[in-house]
Amino acid sequence: MKKDIFAESKNLSYIVNKMRKVLIENGCYELFPPSVAQYSENLKKGMKFSDGKNFYLLKPDVTSWLIEMDKVEEKQKIYYVSEVLDENLNSTWQLGYEILDGERLKAEEEIIRLAIEILTDLEIHSFFIDVSSIKVWQNVLNKVTNYKQDIIKAIEVHNFGLIEGLDIDQEIKNEISELFNFRGKESNIDRLNSLVKAINDNRIYIDLGTIKYMDYYEDIVFEVYAPDNGHLLGNGGQYRINNKYACGLAFNLDVIKEMKR
Repeated sequence: MKKDIFAESKNLSYIVNKMRKVLIENGCYELFPPSVAQYSENLKKGMKFSDGKNFYLLKPDVTSWLIEMDKVEEKQKIYYVSEVLDENLNSTWQLGYEILDGERLKAEEEIIRLAIEILTDLEIHSFFIDVSSIKVWQNVLNKVTNYKQDIIKAIEVHNFGLIEGLDIDQEIKNEISELFNFRGKESNIDRLNSLVKAINDNRIYIDLGTIKYMDYYEDIVFEVYAPDNGHLLGNGGQYRINNKYACGLAFNLDVIKEMKR
C-alpha cells in the first residue's frame, strides 16, 4: 500500500513546527543546506553520482558538510531539517541542531537540555539520554589496532560476544568488558560527571558502551532512546570545525513520527 503523502507530511509538519518553536525561542536560526555537494571522502552518507566530469553526493550528512565547508568564524546556533540518503537510497528525515564555536561542556549541556525540552514539548516523557567519551576508549583500542574496527562494530551493536571471539589477550578483553558494561550516574571521568551533574535529570546516564556514529566526533557523544521499544530517537556529539569547538544532535523524525501516531 502506498503511503498517504499528505497525512505523512501533516504529521511531520506538526512535529517539526513544535521543535522549531523550542529552538527559535532558544536563539537558534534555520540553516538551509544544499541537496547536492561536491564529493569528498570527508563527507558522510549521501548517494554518490557523477555528471561525467566530477563526482557529487546527493543529500549527505549535514554535520560532515559543515565541517568540510570550514566557514565558521564566530558562534552560531543553527538547526536544519533535511532528508539524508545512504548509498542504497535509504532515506531518513532528520531535524538537527548545532552550536558552532561554543564552549567546552557548556555546548554539550545546552544541546542535551534542548533535547529534553523538545521531547517534553512533544509530550514524549519516556526516554533516556546516555553520554560517553570516545577518548576513554583510545588507550584500549590502540593496543589492538588490528581489531579496532571489529571492536567498534561489536560495541555499536551491543554484542560483546563478537569481541570474545577475537584473538586478543584476555587482559585486554577484560578492559574492554569493563568499559562496555559501565552504566551509572558517576564514573572516573570528570567531564562526564560534570555534565550529568549540571543537567541534573534522572533520565541521563553515563554509558561508556556508547561510542557509535560518525568518526568526526572528538570526545563526548550521546544518544537519546525510548526504553519501551528501544528505538533510537536521536544522537550526537562534540566535534571541531577549523579548530573551533562544536556540538550537535540530530533527531530521527521518522521514528518520532511513529511514536506520535
